[in-house]
Amino acid sequence: MTELLHRLARRGQQLSPRASALLLQLLLWGLLTGFYILWNSRPNYHFAGPIWPLILMELGFAVVLFNSLVYLIIPRWLLQGRVWPALAGALALMYGYRLWMYAGSRLAETYVALDPVLRRTLHGYYVENLRTNLVSPMGMLASFAGMLAPMLFPLIISFLAYALVVDRRRLALERDNLRLERSYLKAQINPQFLFNTLGSLNAMTQARDERAGDVVLHLADLMRYTLYETEAERVPLSRELEFLDDYLALERLRSPATTVIEHEVSGTATTELIAPLLLHPFLERLFAGLEAAPAGPVAFRSQLRVSSHTLTLDLRRTAEQPWPQPYATDAALLAARRRLELQYPGQHTLELTETPRQVHVLLTIQLA
Repeated sequence: MTELLHRLARRGQQLSPRASALLLQLLLWGLLTGFYILWNSRPNYHFAGPIWPLILMELGFAVVLFNSLVYLIIPRWLLQGRVWPALAGALALMYGYRLWMYAGSRLAETYVALDPVLRRTLHGYYVENLRTNLVSPMGMLASFAGMLAPMLFPLIISFLAYALVVDRRRLALERDNLRLERSYLKAQINPQFLFNTLGSLNAMTQARDERAGDVVLHLADLMRYTLYETEAERVPLSRELEFLDDYLALERLRSPATTVIEHEVSGTATTELIAPLLLHPFLERLFAGLEAAPAGPVAFRSQLRVSSHTLTLDLRRTAEQPWPQPYATDAALLAARRRLELQYPGQHTLELTETPRQVHVLLTIQLA
């Protein structure tokens, strides 16, 4: 049973918003029909003849009420601070309910063989003194009180359904935002880094440097992973670690001789999964500004520890002179931190310390 519910939930998530809204409304009207049948068959409100005209009248206005609240009054007026249109809409629904029930009662009296008690009830509530009730404050108050009982259930469902719609839209926006941020992070890899790497490769080939072949292999693997293997929500952690190795291998080739790059991985990645390109910005932005940095030794040290579904990334950059580019406020780093908050809420810790000459990052992620 639990597996069946999980399958239905997964299929529901794959539906388009329009199809989900349609299925939601069909389910709602089915439940509401059952509610009105029970409501109008209660012991103190029982009729000998057919009650379907009354159910159709109440159900029909419940449809109008639901759609008016969920798609117009709440999102476009009330939540946007347009109080007067929202009040006018609520008043129009009150008048609309009175007129709707009047028209339905007149049609039922004319064309349906109603139970005498139901006929008197409809005529007494909705037909007699219609004009007086529409213009009288006390009459409208009585109409509102009469509307509350049969319409309270659809009113509650309307607000709950709207909350569900808002939540689905929020999740859709978060997914779109993650896709955009991932594309942005991919774009960070391409321009300057590729130009510098290709420049280094050109110099190596002209000098017949034996390392040129390794540069081509590292660059090809890096681009293959970036362009073709990062579309999934999760990728193998082992592949993400290989990507970081390739990246650092290329950074070593283009960095000055006074630059020290150390990288250490402890533990073994087996079946762990991770969001793609999640670690790369924290490492890559350490090198941002290296070309403009004052002459002098710079040390980059990274440690990755994998243990029992926990990944720890420890990064340090130490320079003798103040670094020309800030780290913590970099746009790519801010985007990576947002991804952490969205994709690993409550499952990560991040400590970042930055001074003019040193940066220290300690990131821990709980992996499924």
